[in-house]
Amino acid sequence: MFNENIDKQNLREIISDLPKQFAQALETVSVKISTETKKIIFCGLGGSAFPAELFQTFLDATKTKFNAALYVSRDYCLPHFVDNSWCGFFSSYSGNTEETLSALENAEKIGLSSIVIFAHGGKLKQIAAEKGYLLVEIPDFKQPRMSYGYFVGALIKIFQNSNLLTADFDEITQSVQQCLAEQPAIEAQARKLALSIKDKISVVYSSALWKYIAMVWKINFNENAKTPCFWNFFPELNHNEMVGFANLVDNYKAVILKDPADHERNKKRMDIFTKIFDEKLKAEIIEMPAGAPFYKMIWTLWLGLWTSYHLALLNNVDPTPVDLVEEFKLRMSE
Repeated sequence: MFNENIDKQNLREIISDLPKQFAQALETVSVKISTETKKIIFCGLGGSAFPAELFQTFLDATKTKFNAALYVSRDYCLPHFVDNSWCGFFSSYSGNTEETLSALENAEKIGLSSIVIFAHGGKLKQIAAEKGYLLVEIPDFKQPRMSYGYFVGALIKIFQNSNLLTADFDEITQSVQQCLAEQPAIEAQARKLALSIKDKISVVYSSALWKYIAMVWKINFNENAKTPCFWNFFPELNHNEMVGFANLVDNYKAVILKDPADHERNKKRMDIFTKIFDEKLKAEIIEMPAGAPFYKMIWTLWLGLWTSYHLALLNNVDPTPVDLVEEFKLRMSE
């Protein structure tokens, strides 16, 4: 149910339509880069950066061959190894992210072979118009973190247009429709999970393949529910992080995203971890659905998003604004 007293900007509507963003981008984006592109640097922060990692997840999960190397940078300057043979993607939903604008200035000095801008508005969009850079204009989705479907779809389409990959658009569309049909069940599961997380610090775990899905869950919990959340992945966390739970100093809830196609040893690790930390962490396994990899990806992202939304309602906080981020930006500008 929509609660206008808490969700003052109706983020629920954006969440309900988010899976459609993937297909929307596939239909509308016409940008393409050179088919000879071999190295790509993707620069952005927050919700304007993690879509590039979700794109990498798409490649790995679907086993799609990609004829270029992709590096994600979240900083003011490009890494020292980037030279003028690279193609640069510069992403800022607002168009005013200072780190991304700085990285673009750095790229211009280096003389990158081509530049692509992702922006909804702001200075970045203005620079694209003035200098004739390729532009992907992001529609109004209220917040950067709520636009990742369009970002990911746009990347797939750009690289398809450029003959750098071959994606199954029919499977993507079918996956979107399958998830949309399952919204009531997904949201019901999310409500139940949100209740179990309330008043706890959550940690979200997955296998290495889906680690960026776990990261996005963490981001949504932070920005939507305004609550701490952390993420990691198997098997790495068994070699360090779990030892930290031997001496708990707060109330935690562990959510483990388990793919039926995960490596058998990782599935065993998840089961053992859940048994060991059943009481300390209220550890719970979320069974990802069987089916097409892209469907699993959307389903799991959407479940996390709905969970963060209902946790926000339980916490009596508006899920849309990120006041602390805006205050920090203001102080940086002084």
